[in-house]
Amino acid sequence: MRKLVKIMAAVAVVALLAASCGVVSFTGRKQMLLFSDSEIMALSDQSYSEFAKTAPVSSDAAATRMLKGVGEKMVYALESYLKSHGQSSALSGLKWEFMLVNSSEVNAFCMPSGKIVFYEGILKYADTPDYIAVVMGHEMAHAIAKHGNERMSQQSVMNLLGSAASEVIGAKKGAAAQSLFNLGFGIGSQAGVLLPYSRKHEYEADKIGMYIMDIAGYDVNAAPAFWEKMIEGKTSAKSDFFSTHPSDKKRIAALKEAIKTKPEL
Repeated sequence: MRKLVKIMAAVAVVALLAASCGVVSFTGRKQMLLFSDSEIMALSDQSYSEFAKTAPVSSDAAATRMLKGVGEKMVYALESYLKSHGQSSALSGLKWEFMLVNSSEVNAFCMPSGKIVFYEGILKYADTPDYIAVVMGHEMAHAIAKHGNERMSQQSVMNLLGSAASEVIGAKKGAAAQSLFNLGFGIGSQAGVLLPYSRKHEYEADKIGMYIMDIAGYDVNAAPAFWEKMIEGKTSAKSDFFSTHPSDKKRIAALKEAIKTKPEL
């Protein structure tokens, strides 16, 4: 009975949390957001602070100036657009900053709080303002779409479900069956929920990033062209960017289709 109560409580909590929905700007996709903006921003700022303590800031003044120029132009366009369309909530807690790191690594990322970091190595591919805008828009999109919050929310629910289900298996069939279940659940949770969402986030960030480029006045056709350059360089460069931002023909095709069907913003 005690274990049954735990299961029922877990299911009730999941149902309650699932009602915590948000809507992604530009795409209108509904998402589950279990954490407050203040919680996400506090975690983000802490992580960024630790990173910034040891990150070697680039001394390339021209590249830094170009990076910040593109970023500030895109931020202004994005904020103006969202405010004029009644979507200011997407900007909650965001404090945009831009850093160029002295490293040959091909990488870029954005903290959920809007702290965007480029590594000098990626400028080998993002070597024009339009190409920088592709990467910048993609990273900004992750922030305004609250992908970090959504990812954490998904993981929290999967952990809760896994804990609840293991109570049932453990009670009925013993340690051997529970070990088998734990293995199966790990595979199922990754292949069935988390990894597809990760790829979904990437495609969504591509599309939203392209929209941000458009309203900021950059050439949206640079988006698929940039990823084609990345595919060409993939065999000659090792980078975390390639694993967290998978570039492939399907992605490029999706971007080209999004450009064709892009609404007037």
